[in-house]
Amino acid sequence: MKKILGIAIVSLCAVSLAACGSKGAENKAATSSSSKVEKAVNKTTKAKTAEKNVIPTDADHDWFFKDNIFYAGNETMTLNKSEVLDGIEPGSKVLVLHTTILNNSEKEQDPSNFYMVIHAKQKTDTSNVDLTTGTLALDENGNSPLQAEQDNLNNALLPGKKVNTILMFTLKNNNPVTVEFSNADFSKLGTKTYNVE
Repeated sequence: MKKILGIAIVSLCAVSLAACGSKGAENKAATSSSSKVEKAVNKTTKAKTAEKNVIPTDADHDWFFKDNIFYAGNETMTLNKSEVLDGIEPGSKVLVLHTTILNNSEKEQDPSNFYMVIHAKQKTDTSNVDLTTGTLALDENGNSPLQAEQDNLNNALLPGKKVNTILMFTLKNNNPVTVEFSNADFSKLGTKTYNVE
């Protein structure tokens, strides 16, 4: 009887440890991640090539931000290069993030929905301010220099297709900009910082 009771206690402890271990792994996976600071002024950075096993193939996988890849269920965004360009308002500057968006789903998707889960912040003398969506200065013909990428962000993206797009944020000053990536519940998944001096 003591032997059976001892085996039962050992088994119960093993089950408890396994449960704690898996919960710890889940908590670790949900932890926010940050990447190194990047300079945005006319600097091009190559995003790591996404290996087939890095980006999940089904839209039900948990969202994540890692190594310049933001997986958001139905769509995946890869951050490519960044730059600072003149804004439409005299003297204003705009942080431009060049990206590639892939539709992982079997339905058309709206790439501009990324603006709901990507936010840029910049510190002023008193606050950490949310930056508004930027608009670029127009050329002598009244056209935006990056119109094709802007259109790609606003057009319906067909299933399995990939397009080059841009995200734009109007700068408040020359302080670094922290871009935050969130999941569908608006919980922060990670950040990337850009120096804009």
